[in-house]
Amino acid sequence: MQMFSCQDMPIRVFGLMNFYKNGSFMRLPEEMMEKMPQLRQFGSRSTGGRVCFRTNAKQLYIKLISKTFIRDVFTTQVASSGLDVYVGERTEGIFIGSVFPTGLRGTNPNVSEKTFELSGEMTDITIYLPKNEILDHIEIGIEDEAKIEAPTPYENEKPVIFYGSSITEGGCAGRVGNAYNAALSRQLNMDYINFGFSGSAKGEPEMAEFIADIPMSIFVMDYDYNAPDAEYLAKTHEPFFKIIREKNPTLPIILLSNPNYRIKQEESEKRLAVIRATYENAVANGDRNVYLVSGENFYAESDPFACTVDGVHPNDCGFYHMTKEVRKILEPVFRSVCGKA
Repeated sequence: MQMFSCQDMPIRVFGLMNFYKNGSFMRLPEEMMEKMPQLRQFGSRSTGGRVCFRTNAKQLYIKLISKTFIRDVFTTQVASSGLDVYVGERTEGIFIGSVFPTGLRGTNPNVSEKTFELSGEMTDITIYLPKNEILDHIEIGIEDEAKIEAPTPYENEKPVIFYGSSITEGGCAGRVGNAYNAALSRQLNMDYINFGFSGSAKGEPEMAEFIADIPMSIFVMDYDYNAPDAEYLAKTHEPFFKIIREKNPTLPIILLSNPNYRIKQEESEKRLAVIRATYENAVANGDRNVYLVSGENFYAESDPFACTVDGVHPNDCGFYHMTKEVRKILEPVFRSVCGKA
C-alpha cells in the first residue's frame, strides 16, 4: 500500500492558512493567539479544514491522529472528533462515512482509522477535518497500483471567510460536513475559511484587523450570538464592519443575524435591528457590496424548536434550513465574484 501525508503533493489542504507555512492544522497563526489568548483553544483546532485529492483507488485508508480528545455534551462524538469523507465532483459529492474514535474499551481515543471501498474510477475525495480536536497528523493509503492526482480546483482562488460564533463553527451539526458553511462549500464548489470561535467571537477590533488583511473573495460576518447582549453588539458591530470595509473597499460583505428569531424573538429583534442599522448605514453611504441575511426565516414557524439541540445551536435540520436561506444571497454574489453571473 502507498502511504501519504497531507504534506505530500499532489494532495492539497484548504481552509487552514498556516498549513503551507509550518505544516500546522491550526486555524490561527501563533502570533494571533498570543495577541488574543482567549482564542488559543479554538484557534488551534482544524475546523473548516479540508484535505482534497483525486484517486482511482478501490480502497482508501485514512488514519487520524489527534493531540486532544474532547467530549462535547451537545453533539455526537462523530461531530466532535471525527472527519467526514465525500466522494465525487464537489457539487455532486456523496458522503461515504466518517473516521472517529469508537470509545470502545481498550482503544486509543486519539487514534482513529478506517478503510473505505471505492469504485476504482478517478474521482475527487474531499475530507472535512474535525471540529473540536487539535490534530497531530493524518495518513492516507491507497493500493500500490492506484494513482493520486491534484483535486479539482475550487471556483474561487480566494476563500470566502466566515467569522462568528459556535454556530458558525458548526455546533451542533451531527457531523462536520453538515455545518452550513461546509454544505455551501460543496453546493457551490467554494473554498472557505471557518473563523467560528465558540463563545469567543466578540467583534474585537484586533480580529477585524487580522481578517481584513487576508485575501478573500467574500466576507460573512456572523458573530451575533457571541455578543452578550444587543447593547454590546451595537458597540462592536458597525466598527468591526468598517475596519473590514476600509481595507477592502469593494469586497462583498454579507451580514447574518442569528437563526433563532422564532425561538427568542424579543431578543433577536433587538439584535437584528443592530445588524440592519449597520447594513442601512452602509447603503446610505453608497456601499453597493453589502448584503443582509436575516435569521427571521431560517426555521419553520410551525416548530422552530425541532431545528435546534438546545434552543440555541442548530441540529442537522436547522443547518439544512439555514444553508438554504444563506444560499439565496450568497450564491449570486459568489457567482458574480467568480465571473459567472
